[in-house]
Parts: sequence; C-alpha cells; structure tokens
Amino acid sequence: MKRYKLPDDVDFPDLDPVAKQEMDQMHAEMLRFCPGSPDDIPEVTSFSPKFLRSLPAKNRAMYKYVWLRHVREYEEFMRQHPELDKD
Repeated sequence: MKRYKLPDDVDFPDLDPVAKQEMDQMHAEMLRFCPGSPDDIPEVTSFSPKFLRSLPAKNRAMYKYVWLRHVREYEEFMRQHPELDKD
C-alpha cells in the first residue's frame, strides 16, 4: 500500500483541543447528512506544497488534522479491501 506524507519543509503547528473537537463534531455531522455509498472507494486528497506554505498557521494546522484523518480512513479501508490495492 502506498504511504502518504506531508511535505517536510512546511511548518504545521499543533491544533488546539477545542478546534479539534469542533472539527470532529462537524465531520460527524457531515457524515450523518451525507453518508455516501457503501461502494465509494476513498481517495487521499492531494495538495500543493506551494499552496500550503501560503496558508496562515492555523489553517495549516486544520488542514493537517483533516488530511491525516483522511489518510487513516483510506488506509483502514484498503486494509479491509486488499483486492483494491493497486500500489
């Protein structure tokens, strides 16, 4: 399985616990309203290091938090469905 990582040359500060909790609540609400199809194959969101460098620190922290969750969900899905792993 392909491994994903964020660029080493971009600073990603830590996200405060309150912001993490708010983002988790928003994510849970989004999943409740837009559950998706059981046949949906997740994909890891791509990014532009140049764009990430231009974001304010808090936005970079938020991006990292969401992106890492996205990668974990993708990797878990691929572990459960090894027949789909083409990497």
